[in-house]
Amino acid sequence: MTDEQEYVNPFQAEELARGYDAFYETPLGATVDRLEKRLIYRLARPRAGETALDVGTGTGHWAIDLARKGLKVTGVDTSEAMLAVARQKSAAVAWQRGDAQALPFADYSFQLVLAVTTLEFVRDPQVALAEMARVTAPGGRMVVAVLNASSRWAHFYKAQAEKQETPFAHAHFFVPDEFVVLLSRWGKPTWSSAVFIPPTGRGLAAADIIEWLGQTGCHFVGPLFRCRHRGALLVGRVDR
Repeated sequence: MTDEQEYVNPFQAEELARGYDAFYETPLGATVDRLEKRLIYRLARPRAGETALDVGTGTGHWAIDLARKGLKVTGVDTSEAMLAVARQKSAAVAWQRGDAQALPFADYSFQLVLAVTTLEFVRDPQVALAEMARVTAPGGRMVVAVLNASSRWAHFYKAQAEKQETPFAHAHFFVPDEFVVLLSRWGKPTWSSAVFIPPTGRGLAAADIIEWLGQTGCHFVGPLFRCRHRGALLVGRVDR
């Protein structure tokens, strides 16, 4: 998005906020959530007692789960409609309205800084990452997850947005190489991807096997079969 383009926050609508978590209640949504958490937590390694910031927390899905693991969590988002839902769901998280590109926190405030499907919707992802790096304590880590432009899910979301207004009409989907370069400014990233089942739900019963093959198998075959590059969610960690 250029400076000349008007920024649109697609998450301000109360109706969208109220229905945002409904996907997780479906069999497909529950499986996607489980697969995403498996990879994100494998990279993030959250530990009870740590301070954590969830950037672009939305309705608090990730922040609340981190709080359940015993972390001291703050969730920040620009959308008051989303935060209103989050506050109703849990009092265990410190909810705060704020911009990912100007985080309202002191330097080195958090041991873990997490952003899941947030950079797709900010005006300048590099500025947001710079802010995340600023508030990450020495010895801490940033964990960032974005939607993969090379996945079937991205094509699905784009097709949906062409038929009706959805937040994905305003999203920037990242290709894997772009994502790695973006993170590399702040350190050497460790990364992989998650969710290799398609949005149709085909293969749902074998999701764990498909996930294992996607993350560990195909990249040994050759560059034309770089399966790690095909998961719906790209997840990277940078140590500070």
